[in-house]
Amino acid sequence: MIRYGPVRVKKDAAPLTVDEVALRVKNLLDYDETLAHLVVEGELTDFKRHVSGHVYFVLKGQNASMPCVMFRGDAAGTLLWPAVGDRVVVSGSVRLYEARGAVQIYARKIYPLGLGAAARAKEELRLKLEKEGLFAPARKRSLPRYPRRAACVTSDTGAAVQDVIRQFRTRFPAAELIVVPCLVQGVRAAESAAAAMRRVSALAGVEVVLLVRGGGAKEDLNPFDDEELVREVARCPVPVVCGVGHEVDWSLCDLAADRREPTPTAAAASVFPDRMRELGGLAECARLLHMHADHGLRNERQMLASREENMRNFLGRLLENAAQRLDDLDEKTTFHARAELRQRQGQLDGYERSLRNLSPALLARRGYSLVMSGGRPLLSSVQVRCGDAIVVQTLDGDVKGRVDSVEPRGVNGKDAHIQ
Repeated sequence: MIRYGPVRVKKDAAPLTVDEVALRVKNLLDYDETLAHLVVEGELTDFKRHVSGHVYFVLKGQNASMPCVMFRGDAAGTLLWPAVGDRVVVSGSVRLYEARGAVQIYARKIYPLGLGAAARAKEELRLKLEKEGLFAPARKRSLPRYPRRAACVTSDTGAAVQDVIRQFRTRFPAAELIVVPCLVQGVRAAESAAAAMRRVSALAGVEVVLLVRGGGAKEDLNPFDDEELVREVARCPVPVVCGVGHEVDWSLCDLAADRREPTPTAAAASVFPDRMRELGGLAECARLLHMHADHGLRNERQMLASREENMRNFLGRLLENAAQRLDDLDEKTTFHARAELRQRQGQLDGYERSLRNLSPALLARRGYSLVMSGGRPLLSSVQVRCGDAIVVQTLDGDVKGRVDSVEPRGVNGKDAHIQ
């Protein structure tokens, strides 16, 4: 509360104009940080929607009431749930409407209080977002099996973050966990969580996001039914796991997330694999791999031995058949060679007899001699003249002499014969 001391007015002070008073009041309101960023709780009365899209209502307390206005840009996301008599929380600022000189609240958001208003707001928003397809199963993405970097959006002082960190360190400390703190309770929790989701979306290397909060009263979980936060969850570029409240609790963020878990501990367990179970699985895989490898090697050895035996038998049969064919070829070759040799031997014997019959020695034994004249055999009487020297070759020597006379017979040399 701002307190001001007593004001002393000088007797000769000039009166202020209405505009000057309004300006002073406006400045007082605008420079008050509490009134510039106001969160106020009260009961809705006289709630009206204007054709222009603006919303006008009165927020009533125990002994006072304040007129409120929500302009069309802020009222566009406000559904039909607000009703006269609802307990609500309004965030906005207190300013002076100079045209009427009225101090009023310029609302930016309305949050329901009480189970009735909250349930109506939640159901209306659910139907709206469901119609847009934000909860469609086709949008759900699978979680990475072994995340290298994960982010957790939650309060950095609550039990939920400790549960997540404990699961992270116990199950999969090889990964990296980034805690992005935000408010998880109160009027500004939804806005704070939505801003944290936007920061997470800008982080490099994050593969999965946890949005968690511990249990509490149903009203404490209302921020997770806020439209801005639900849309941030839906547009996150990586899978989101939501673990808010207890197992019986559910929120619109659960529907928009890629996976819903009943508690923060369960959410962390779904993101981080159990390293002991994974190591056991790897050991079992190694055992099965060795077993199958040994079994495969045994089968391959047996198959190779069988093929080797078949190959030996096949080659043995081939060699036996080849040896038999060689024996047959050898026998046929020997037979033909011997027949050829016999034939050639007969021809040689005939040639030998012919040569023997033509031998000069044999002719000489029969009384024939070789007469040479001038170093050439004397075949015709026309080859010599009287007085020419001749040589008569016999078996045991040569007889030399001279031609005394030449007596031609007057016959053709081809038809001549010795008498």
